[in-house]
Amino acid sequence: MVGQRIRQFWTRYWGILLLLLIWQLVVAVNNLNTIVAPSPKAVLLALINDAEFFAIEAARTTLTASGGLALGLLLGFATACLSWTAPVLSGLLTPAALLIRSIPVVAFVPIIVRVSGYGTHTVLIVTTFLTFFPCYVFALSGFNDVTQVRKDFCRSVGCSTKGISGWRFFRYVAMPSAVPNILTALQLLAPTALLVALVAEFLIGSDGLGYVMIRARSDMQMDKSWAAALLASALSVAFFVIFSQLDKRYRKTWQS
Repeated sequence: MVGQRIRQFWTRYWGILLLLLIWQLVVAVNNLNTIVAPSPKAVLLALINDAEFFAIEAARTTLTASGGLALGLLLGFATACLSWTAPVLSGLLTPAALLIRSIPVVAFVPIIVRVSGYGTHTVLIVTTFLTFFPCYVFALSGFNDVTQVRKDFCRSVGCSTKGISGWRFFRYVAMPSAVPNILTALQLLAPTALLVALVAEFLIGSDGLGYVMIRARSDMQMDKSWAAALLASALSVAFFVIFSQLDKRYRKTWQS
């Protein structure tokens, strides 16, 4: 039983183990200083020695990213509902959403800082705005992606399929049609939300893994900085896996 688990672990993660081995060999052969490139051992020791500290900072980054993702989803969903209900608004909302999404993170952050100042709340705002547009696009696409057969059936029973008068069609047909798209958006955006939160913390934050990275680099504690970066990567993978499982679990239910 133990041997089977070891084989499964090796089959799944041999690539990661190989990269760690190459990393360790490069550092050892070239005798690189910790300030230049810490070894995997040094990074692991940094994580273990400050486990409680890293756990707290990782929790802060996770909560900020999750909150930004949730708010971005709600904002995108509400905006998509408005665009579907009043198509004339789509001509205003879609370009505005596209404009927000097209601004690079590093250019977008100073704008938000000027309005709301520094702090965790600003990181949350940045994460929300940069996850909003994909949620809006996926939700609106799902609302419009209703088969013609369903539209014809609804019309045959006297149910409007457009505008405010078609709210029943929207509630019972269009919204369920959009759920698979929203699940896909969550799957794709979960790692992105964590990355955006990390970058925002790096630039303007006062806590979180991004702040730990920049502060440790300033103090020449590169093992600590790399530890924060690797922990953020692990969280990003965990986000993707969790939402992938949610997608697999609920997609068939809403597509049926």
